[in-house]
Amino acid sequence: MRFPPPFLYQGILFGVAAASALAQSQAARPEPPNPEPVIPAAVFPGITPNAPAAPAAPVRPQGHDPLLDLPPLPPAQVTLIGGTVTSLDEVMNQMAFLPFGTKKQMRVHFDTRTRFFRDGAPISEREIRQGQRVYLDTMLNGDRVFAKTIWIRSAVEEGNSRGQVLRVDPDRRELTVRDELSDQAVKMQISPSTVVRRGNQQVSLNDVAIGALVSLSFGAQREVREISLLATPGSVFTFAGQVTYLDLSRKLIAIANRSDSKTYDIYMDAIAPNVLRQLRDGVNVNVSAVFDGTQYAARSVDFQSANTSK
Repeated sequence: MRFPPPFLYQGILFGVAAASALAQSQAARPEPPNPEPVIPAAVFPGITPNAPAAPAAPVRPQGHDPLLDLPPLPPAQVTLIGGTVTSLDEVMNQMAFLPFGTKKQMRVHFDTRTRFFRDGAPISEREIRQGQRVYLDTMLNGDRVFAKTIWIRSAVEEGNSRGQVLRVDPDRRELTVRDELSDQAVKMQISPSTVVRRGNQQVSLNDVAIGALVSLSFGAQREVREISLLATPGSVFTFAGQVTYLDLSRKLIAIANRSDSKTYDIYMDAIAPNVLRQLRDGVNVNVSAVFDGTQYAARSVDFQSANTSK
């Protein structure tokens, strides 16, 4: 019997040992982890600290609703103006306003962005009344004059006023005057110490007639210190100066009176048409007029001598 060569046994034993070792190594090898889906981190912002930050939302005022609220006011220069509310339109949120010292009204707008104060305390727009004297912080909003803030001052300070006497009540110590600026009736307090003057002459309170044009100086609580009689019904005046306004359809002229540097409206109804045709802007005239309680009515016009004063 022939036996295989010894080197053949050695090869078989080596092959069995290698196969056994390979099987053991494969049994001990851990399973690989399940594959994860490949998704960019940018799809889920905030997953990693290195993810790009989302753009910041625009900052809005607290409580501001961009759909319902008005936009903020644009930056603009603010001007303080004092005057009188001559008319009020609460539907259109606007008022006619007459600044102190002028006769030209201006239209002022306001809305929910406007702040209202009385003596420093916040109030609502419903407390604004026609005839009130107020102060406005105004600015241009587009082509409109807009009131950013409106102040009402209750306390009446010292001051001066002009107007026409509507009523004199010595028993109640009241003088009611239609204010020249606001065209509103204003009640003033008079006292035994109130001084009444006509020119440089001191007269009595009995000389203050209804319809008279007066100039007043007053103190706190509208107590009148002095009444100056400027014109009483039936008084005749002479105006000398330059014609600054002419309206022949209304037979009305305005004269810049040289004696007091004031301008007066004078009605020319009693003047002949041939005289009216000679009137021109800039012409110097001398006009004699009577005050009838409501207006100055011319009685004569002199083009030759315009040097006398009122």
